[in-house]
Formats: sequence, structure tokens, C-alpha cells
Amino acid sequence: MDKTILTAQGFGIKDNIVYQYNQSAILLERNGRASSGRQTRHITIRYFFVTNRVKNRELKIEYCPTADMWGDFMTKPLQGSKFRQQRAIIMNLPDELPIPITTTVPQECVET
Repeated sequence: MDKTILTAQGFGIKDNIVYQYNQSAILLERNGRASSGRQTRHITIRYFFVTNRVKNRELKIEYCPTADMWGDFMTKPLQGSKFRQQRAIIMNLPDELPIPITTTVPQECVET
């Protein structure tokens, strides 16, 4: 979202930070054409919008390991400890909370 829209609504913004796990993309975003090689020759100038924002100090790119990406919880099937860790972060739960497989409380059948 544009910084001017947020400041017009009364939100104070110190830094716009984009978290990225792909270190090659981070170099390309920070350095632009200087980081591009034969494999990235097909990228045209319009794709260096982010690079221009970084140079104008309107945007920061920071590394975030794949394991810490919260969006993975919503877009990828996670299992085991990875699922419990992401669930704990998103739902503010303790990490040790087990995943219930069956209930131990007897359930009553109710006919309608």
C-alpha cells in the first residue's frame, strides 16, 4: 500500500519492509541490473520498480527464512512440528499444545 495513503489516514510509518526468503531475488531487488546475469537478461526495466523504491529509500528488503514465513501456513500443507509451530504463532498458543486426534469425552447422540 502506498505510504501517502497510510499517512493520510493517520498511521505513522517508519519503514516499509518487505520480507523475502529468496536471496537471489533480494540481490536483484537491491542491486538491479548489477546483479542480473545471463539468466535474468529477459527481465525488462518495468520489473525493476522495487529496485527504484529501494534506491529512493521508500522500501527495505530483509531476509526472512522460509521456516518463519507465516504465509506458508495459509498456502502450503504443513505437517507435524512445523504445523504446530505456525499454529502457535498465528493463534497465540503454546508450542507444546498437542493436536487432538480423538476426543476422550464421551459424546451423546441426539435425535431430531
